[in-house]
Amino acid sequence: MNSNQSILVILLMLYSCFGFSQNKAIDSLKVIVDTGVRDTLMVKTLNALSWEVLNAGDLNESYNYAYKASELAKDLDYSRGMGYALKYIGLTQYYQGRYLEVLDTWTQSLKEFEKIHDTTGMANLVNNIGGVYWSKGNNVRALDYYLRSLSISEKLKDPLRISSALLNVGGLYAEMGSYDKALDYYNKFNDYREELRDPLLTTSYLMGVGEVYYKKGLYDEALYYYQEALSSNDVATSRADNLIKISKVFLKKNEIQKSVDYLNEAYEVAKSNDQQLLVVQALEALGDVYKYENLEKSIEAYKEAELLAKNIEANDELRDVYKGLSNAYALLKDFQKAYQYKELYVAKKDSLFNLATDDKIRGLQFDFDLKKKEDKIGLLEKESEIQLLKQKRQKSVILVSLLTILVVFISAIGLYKRYKFVKATNLIIEQEKKRSDNLLHNILPEETALELKEKGKVEAKKFESVTVLFTDFKGFTHFAKDLSPEELVNSVDYYFSRFDQIMEKYGIEKIKTIGDAYMCAGGLPFPTTDHPFKIILAAFEIAQFIEETKRNAGEHVTTFDIRIGVNTGPIVAGVVGIHKFAYDIWGDTVNVASRMETLSDPGRINISENTYDIVKDVFDCKYRGEIEVKNRGMMKMYFVNGIKDQEFLDRLQLKKTAV
Repeated sequence: MNSNQSILVILLMLYSCFGFSQNKAIDSLKVIVDTGVRDTLMVKTLNALSWEVLNAGDLNESYNYAYKASELAKDLDYSRGMGYALKYIGLTQYYQGRYLEVLDTWTQSLKEFEKIHDTTGMANLVNNIGGVYWSKGNNVRALDYYLRSLSISEKLKDPLRISSALLNVGGLYAEMGSYDKALDYYNKFNDYREELRDPLLTTSYLMGVGEVYYKKGLYDEALYYYQEALSSNDVATSRADNLIKISKVFLKKNEIQKSVDYLNEAYEVAKSNDQQLLVVQALEALGDVYKYENLEKSIEAYKEAELLAKNIEANDELRDVYKGLSNAYALLKDFQKAYQYKELYVAKKDSLFNLATDDKIRGLQFDFDLKKKEDKIGLLEKESEIQLLKQKRQKSVILVSLLTILVVFISAIGLYKRYKFVKATNLIIEQEKKRSDNLLHNILPEETALELKEKGKVEAKKFESVTVLFTDFKGFTHFAKDLSPEELVNSVDYYFSRFDQIMEKYGIEKIKTIGDAYMCAGGLPFPTTDHPFKIILAAFEIAQFIEETKRNAGEHVTTFDIRIGVNTGPIVAGVVGIHKFAYDIWGDTVNVASRMETLSDPGRINISENTYDIVKDVFDCKYRGEIEVKNRGMMKMYFVNGIKDQEFLDRLQLKKTAV
């Protein structure tokens, strides 16, 4: 996420259910804890104390009380108390940016509530887990969890849970740029606002509406809502975020000193509460503001932000810090450092954009990291078991050294458990190997992937006859500037996913995509003779799919016209890179295919004379004449209008099926 708004909303989800008012003094709760009584009431008291201390901003002490509650709940076999204790433990981890640990902790908490059919607790945790996915940029899964929580809460007729889910959905739409939808969900909260009179919910509402107005450029309205939120915001864990937002409004209004004052306060609040992400954001904002009056202080703030952002892997903030440093050094006329940070900014920006192009991939990566963590924990547990087993065996040998039969029996047990461990470990290794192989085959052709695994490198190969196809959307740049990032990514993914299915159908190798351009080739990595025909059949399906999309486009899909170009000839293929492998092709054949696409008409398939000479007896082609081609002079081109020899193509399809 680009902001910490969801932090406050998740905090609302954890509203205490134990009958202790948030206005109860922490000291009175500590008096009960000091009695040392070990019963379910003590579990509730420890959880309530964890909550109150958290509101006071002490994450470490909050964690300690919640952990004690979980240990006592475990001894008492008290599932509800365990569920709430795990919730508070997860919340302290969330504020520290330890998202994998949060997801693990809250998943355990959800299981405790499911075990006793506690729908209130289930609604809480489903909503909270949605917040984790939101924080990791997986808006699709976040929305799914939020709506599940809203559904459960509406069945419970619980205004607090309903309100919290509405605010989360509103915040999600605001981040996606759907500001009107965001305001709609925020306004639905007003149906419950007077009934609840909850300052935490009200603060979240005010912050959310302020954020929408800020993004819409209505700074006076934004400032009004932010300051209203600050006046009622006594939650230490969200105060720093509130202060940062107010400072940014003052910067937009060119009130520099006020912006600096608010940022300095935000920095101190965040630092005292160990909120490292907010510390980075405050420092980055200070760097932006100081550029107007003191470049040295600006660079100093950026540098401190850069170091901390790297440590906590705050990639969005790190990208912005690199950009700020580049601009600051440019203003100082230190162009070498300005260029250095410009390169870092571009690299980080490209990396983040690649992640944003497919939310599903980001979700899978998060799941993959979680799985690695679980596997690592499993291995450590087994290693611990083996170590304990060795210690027990040594003690047994010393104590019963004269009892040979017993020693043999104990050794046999040890060997058997070790065998089971080795077998299980080998299975894990095999699964990880299979997962790596699947990932490699997804990036490279199978033959190329095998060569890379066996030799550690891939030798370039020349193919005497390959057919190359290029597509490009007409007017894509014009449309793209008016689309939100979410709409742009969804549209490109919609088209290219269908193109991939068409390539798989005809056995064509996808080479790469470059922006809105799509490139593929037939006749490799294994040479064939039917590749020109299959490429043109695939081109027809692409053109047909584009036309069908124009007639039946979904709500979130932008329609385009498409140009298609095809050329046949020799190429060289190979793998470039040492970390992020890429299978690519080179040669004049590729360049000509690209020119065929550039000089094609929307909705048409433009082929070169090379391709025409091969397919002219099978497809109906129209001669376009000789057309000037950049760096090549005059070249003959043809539009493919339809099929002449269907019987030949039917045999071609049967051949493909037989393979």
